Amino acid sequence: MIKLSPNQSATWRETKIVITIMVLLVMSIAIGWSMAGAWIILPFAGLEVGLFAYFMYRICRQGFAQQVITITADQVLIESGIQRREVARTYHRELLSFEIKETERDWHLPDIVLCLDNYRLSIGEFLNQDDRILLKDALQNSGLPLSRTHWWKES
Repeated sequence: MIKLSPNQSATWRETKIVITIMVLLVMSIAIGWSMAGAWIILPFAGLEVGLFAYFMYRICRQGFAQQVITITADQVLIESGIQRREVARTYHRELLSFEIKETERDWHLPDIVLCLDNYRLSIGEFLNQDDRILLKDALQNSGLPLSRTHWWKES
């Protein structure tokens, strides 16, 4: 079993604290300006903190994404979701392979893709470089077929 999850820079509690500080700071400035006669600033300040809170929530929520790869003797089960299993797919082990898609001069992180006939599924899109290398090694050690687009380079 291989469990994949992204690195989190802040917990939900820490994110709420940052949002609260931002709301208090921006709204105190906006109220000060409105008392000075520039009341038109209030809707824009509200929009600013609303968008800030929304995007901070979305970023924090994505930190709870995960994929679980369960490898058995004849099947590979891939479960993915945020905080709970949302998608589960089972594949026959003999029919699939994994491909490491690398770019010229390593401009982008290598993608790890499950290949099955004409079907492709990216695995661990939220992982950083070091974690993708660990995933590649874990898949290779489990005996699954693994190919690289730049096989002539050292990994």
